[in-house]
Amino acid sequence: MENASAVVRAARLFEFHTRFLWPLHRLWAKGKLSRRCRRCALSERATPLDKNQICAECLAPQKVTPLAPPNATETAALSKILADHEGGGQGRYDALILFSGGKDSVYMVRRLQTDHPKLRLLAFTIDNTFMSPIARANVLRLVDRLDLSHITFRPARATLKKLYRYGITHLNDGGGYGTVDFSDGEFILDSARALAAEKGIPLIVCGYSRYQVQDGLGLHSFESPPERERADRTHVAGLALSDIFTDSERGLWWRGSRWPTEKVARLLFPLYAWNLDESAIVRQVADWGLLHPRENSPLVTNHQLIPLLGVVDIHRMGYSGFEKEFCRMIREGKAPLKRWRAVFEFLEYTARTGMFVKPIILKALSDLDLTPDEVGVRFSS
Repeated sequence: MENASAVVRAARLFEFHTRFLWPLHRLWAKGKLSRRCRRCALSERATPLDKNQICAECLAPQKVTPLAPPNATETAALSKILADHEGGGQGRYDALILFSGGKDSVYMVRRLQTDHPKLRLLAFTIDNTFMSPIARANVLRLVDRLDLSHITFRPARATLKKLYRYGITHLNDGGGYGTVDFSDGEFILDSARALAAEKGIPLIVCGYSRYQVQDGLGLHSFESPPERERADRTHVAGLALSDIFTDSERGLWWRGSRWPTEKVARLLFPLYAWNLDESAIVRQVADWGLLHPRENSPLVTNHQLIPLLGVVDIHRMGYSGFEKEFCRMIREGKAPLKRWRAVFEFLEYTARTGMFVKPIILKALSDLDLTPDEVGVRFSS
């Protein structure tokens, strides 16, 4: 708990600095920073910039897609699936909803309760043993506020520690985002698949964004294909589970072939169909009186290893693997350029200097039985 509090304090300082102090600090530090695209803030380490300091992603007309209204066909199809399942589950619940305590999952629950009041929801939280205390407090408070049935699953830390330790020492091209964070998300989805099958819940509802569905899962729909949901998990983020876990530990991952077809839940991503921008969700959960902006920032609600992943990425790749998602959101008008440019610039600076983050990075590495040299991290004085 002491380290969790230290992570939150560091995240609060980081956020305050980027919002209010970085514009001045940057005047002194800009010579140490990589150049960034003037339109979307993507680092030159991730993509070449032209003479006008514009990246290839912004120059490709088909990729510069301003925020469009939600697709009416997708929204209607999603609504029909949800309506058809209201009160229709064979057990006590119609839908298992992944509930992290962040703004997206809170928005999703409240909207489902409003649009489909007869849909019997079971909220499901995974405590990956590095959970943010802010997210945990949000969950406990909002489960009561939203009057939700709720289950928390906390696996043995040693098991997840194996996953994170192996992932951070075997990064793919997506860095910490594409390896460790993606693997964590897949474990959460597999846990939900197993719980839904055990309880006879026909739907799983996940708050992944359009980017996460398309670029993370490689899907182009608000629903995962049935054949994918029936398949057995053998790899995650390109890593073979057999290289990481024992036979019994691999049993925590999804084995779709062990279940009859009617027990395999449909996996839905409502935010893919709704296609909302980040600021609209922030405003709405605040207007509902559910989450104050200080409680919904991903800098404080994400798990405690996120700072470590960002720092390792800077040292290994020169930029954070999380940048591509947010820079795409900026190009599409779903996230503010000024804010996220400051976040990623200051992350690059503090990753090399250790400002605010050095103690928590060293502690996170110690928790994973790793040293800075093993992940290529060396802070300057």
